Amino acid sequence: MNSLDALRRMVANYPGGRAALAARLGKSDEVLRKELSGSSTSHKMGLADAEEIATMCHEAGSAGSQGLGTVFSFGAGMLSLPVIDMGAAHHCLRSATAAAVRESADVLVVVTQSQADGSISDNDKREVLREIGQAVAALQGVAAALNAQHAADNAGRAL
Repeated sequence: MNSLDALRRMVANYPGGRAALAARLGKSDEVLRKELSGSSTSHKMGLADAEEIATMCHEAGSAGSQGLGTVFSFGAGMLSLPVIDMGAAHHCLRSATAAAVRESADVLVVVTQSQADGSISDNDKREVLREIGQAVAALQGVAAALNAQHAADNAGRAL
């Protein structure tokens, strides 16, 4: 998948689709269609517009809204991870730790399954990396819960 593939998928999943995003970008639906096609010599998708589309898709909570960031990060040899809300209302350190252990166990399961036939396919690799990302996100949740509990436990203590 390349960046235009990711953008096309993101646009398709956005509430109202391409027409809604085009209106928000101040473009006609036809112009956005041509930019997303990648085949027009006169219409090219700019990085600023791609970033704005990604932001709008993320804010709308549309499926695949992380696609562009994932393509960029993989192209740079990096693994993108979801940003966790470090200021969420309630954190339970034990629950967060249990969730992280479950996610880590899921990594072990998919690694074992991917090696069952003696070869790791592209799909196997993607699945393992997805599970690793979820495990790391769960570990970030442990960090957030730890920070919240520490702050609560030390709220009355003088600095």
